[in-house]
Amino acid sequence: MNIKTSTHWKLALALTAAAALTACGGGSDNNEPAPPAPRVSAVKVVGDSLSDSGTFGLKATIQASADEPNVLWVERIAKSYDLAPLCPVYRLDKIDEVHGMTFAPNSQPGCTNFAIGGGRINNTLRDGGAEGELSVLRQLRDAGTAGWKATDLLVADGGGNDAADLVGAYLGAPSDQGAAYMTLLGTVIPSATLQAVLAGPNGLETAGGLYMQTLADSFAASIRTNGLDKGLQQALVANIPTITYTPRFQAVLALVEQAGGPAVRAQAEGLFKGWVNAFNQRLAEKFADEPRVKVMDVATRFTSFVAQPQNYGLSNVTLPACGAEWIPDSIVPHREFADCTAAALAATTPPPGSSGSDWWKRFLFSDGFHPTPYGHQLMGEQAVDLLGQADWR
Repeated sequence: MNIKTSTHWKLALALTAAAALTACGGGSDNNEPAPPAPRVSAVKVVGDSLSDSGTFGLKATIQASADEPNVLWVERIAKSYDLAPLCPVYRLDKIDEVHGMTFAPNSQPGCTNFAIGGGRINNTLRDGGAEGELSVLRQLRDAGTAGWKATDLLVADGGGNDAADLVGAYLGAPSDQGAAYMTLLGTVIPSATLQAVLAGPNGLETAGGLYMQTLADSFAASIRTNGLDKGLQQALVANIPTITYTPRFQAVLALVEQAGGPAVRAQAEGLFKGWVNAFNQRLAEKFADEPRVKVMDVATRFTSFVAQPQNYGLSNVTLPACGAEWIPDSIVPHREFADCTAAALAATTPPPGSSGSDWWKRFLFSDGFHPTPYGHQLMGEQAVDLLGQADWR
């Protein structure tokens, strides 16, 4: 297929300015949810930066004080069962030009959080490849090898960084004639199948949906093979948030609109949402008849956060509290996570529309992709509510 002349790239050709996209990956502040009914003695986590308890020495959110160890949504789940704070199974070992990032086992005993920031279901083209710890499927294998007790709870997330990779490759098509996009698709879709899809109507866009469905299949199969088939009795699996609502994607879509107009922006946003929905629908289907698995619909709740922030006590759902490279420091200073602390934000002049030293505490986003501690609290409450409905006793 001639990628250069394919009419299916018409949308992508209008998006050249947005090709710099990079992947990632509730209640009152003091009210902790009541412990769920099912008995749980350990929470074991796999996933990406949304769930990483400190593989890199920090968490992908605003850095809280030392006396607040339970910041992330998965950590709030563990706290609801009166369990010790989660700690990472892996630690960053070194970074070099040949192998990229490599990881080593954490020397701290009793750690059960396998998640790593930057984790992907399809890690084939990233550091460590498909067998590296950044692969969520590898994390599941490691968790399965460690074994399961009847009272273990698996909490899993994945796919957000994969979706961002897919969007980024698609947006970059005008500069590389679709090479990165086709390479990515080819890592999981058999050649004959891919060529058949590409030959059909809107083949390139349809192939993106198939790619995401294939990742959902792989994710679900790994949970079954490494978890359920090895004795796991309780699993909570989060679907992909609607990533187009994140500040980073909104900035990208603004560039799309600048390059091609409102109609092209709407077309792009609809396409990318469709890819996320393809993953989420397939994931739900895979576990529809599995009583040991609860699929947490993060996407729908996340959309509600953005559409109706007042219903969740949110004061801002568009501006990242830690700033971003595309936002002037005069609005909110750009800080990396290591420097984006509660103390630093309290000392910052509040951005327009906010006031007081706690202006950031009800923001939804910490940076372009990740929730604030309050955003994690909202997610944690959703998870605990869902777990409370599970008949796992």
